[in-house]
Amino acid sequence: MFEEAKSEFRKISDHFIFKPKILVYLGDIAVEQEKYAKALNFYHQVKGNSQFEKFDIDEAKVLHNVGLCYLHLTDYKNAEINLVKSLSLQEAKKDTIAIIGSYMDIAGIYYEQYKDNLAIPYYKKAYMLSIKIRGNYFVKKNASLNMAVVEENRKNYSQSLKYRKESEAWTDSLNNQSRIWSLAQLEKRLAIKSKQSEVNMLITQNKLEALEKNRILYITILLSAILVGGVYFYVQKLKTNRIILDQKTRLDESNTAKDVLFSIVSHDLRSYINSLKSMYYKMQVSIEHSDLVRLKDEIKTGSFIADSTHNLLNNLLHWALMQTNQLYFNQESVNLYMITEQVVYNYKSLMIEKNIFFENSITGNLKVKADQESLKIILRNVLDNAIKYTDQGGQILIYENELSDNYYSITVEDNGKGMTEELQTKILDGSKILTTEKNKAARGLGLHLCKSLVKKNLGLLKLESRINLGTKITISLLKA
Repeated sequence: MFEEAKSEFRKISDHFIFKPKILVYLGDIAVEQEKYAKALNFYHQVKGNSQFEKFDIDEAKVLHNVGLCYLHLTDYKNAEINLVKSLSLQEAKKDTIAIIGSYMDIAGIYYEQYKDNLAIPYYKKAYMLSIKIRGNYFVKKNASLNMAVVEENRKNYSQSLKYRKESEAWTDSLNNQSRIWSLAQLEKRLAIKSKQSEVNMLITQNKLEALEKNRILYITILLSAILVGGVYFYVQKLKTNRIILDQKTRLDESNTAKDVLFSIVSHDLRSYINSLKSMYYKMQVSIEHSDLVRLKDEIKTGSFIADSTHNLLNNLLHWALMQTNQLYFNQESVNLYMITEQVVYNYKSLMIEKNIFFENSITGNLKVKADQESLKIILRNVLDNAIKYTDQGGQILIYENELSDNYYSITVEDNGKGMTEELQTKILDGSKILTTEKNKAARGLGLHLCKSLVKKNLGLLKLESRINLGTKITISLLKA
């Protein structure tokens, strides 16, 4: 995959405005392939450029990688200079994880030169800082392991054993993470079954209590002295019945929503897989007849089907993570133009195929405060729907507006099929996204996910659409 990436990057013109960013990527690939001298060649071309922020380049990361390259090439002096500069930038940004990594790498420089008195304080700093962070077991494991080796070399075996056990515990935590999702799903299913059993038991109890209530009612007719007490008891039981009925109704609605969602997903996946099987058969026929033109069209179709399947599964996964509050979220300053261009790049071939006119007029320096990954999910869903429901020869426009002193808004507008007001209301209402019309439900799931993620980013989503006149979706986000 690295070789394919390098091949694609080399096709980019030297006059491309973001060429420094490409050089950083090529340097990163060279580091991964342990070609450190070649990596330095790429990084040195970037280090001479002072406009790191303009090109969305992390200067601290570049300096850190340069230091690592020198370390592997045993040029300890240059390695120390670059790693110390990187550490200074990381401390200014308060990037705790990166700071820990720099501490360990600087310690490694001294340790390689047998300067234990200089190395050990950095190892200790890395370890003490790793204790304070939450999560990231990989960093905690390495920090503990380094301290174990240091103490072992100092012949402090009891302390070394303590650190080594701590490192093994973090290793176990890393292994356990992969099991968390499956366990959570199992617990959810067991909870549903348990709740259903409770409801059934309460229904049985209610029947018995109803018989008892009737007896009390007959007694109250004969014993007027206890009439008030009997009426009160009767009212209380009615309240209990209503509570149980409400619980059962909510549980039934939850189960119905789950069943319909699974039905939608299984139906769409079955359709995509059948289409792929049919397309692969046609590809075999085209290959046998050496019909390269038709084969190329079928490959494009297969790619579109695979992308649609991927988007469906992504929406389902992120929707499930949102429901269980497990979606990772980190708001930061994001260049809106660059994020939009990254998302649009994956859809350009589809727009060309449908002869759709496209224009992105967002300015290059526009920055908003948002979680980068969730913003990509929002834009992918909105753009995917715009392309899907825009006819051949249509148009899609992306543009910005300054909503107020605190907000920027980005609008994706198409002149496609549009939606009825009823469908718009259902899409924006989370309790009504799962209808019996599968194509609308799949569309509704994606747009409802967008609405939820925009809200999580402290923003607003506005949907305007008319049948056969197109759709306009406006996303408003806080200025960075």
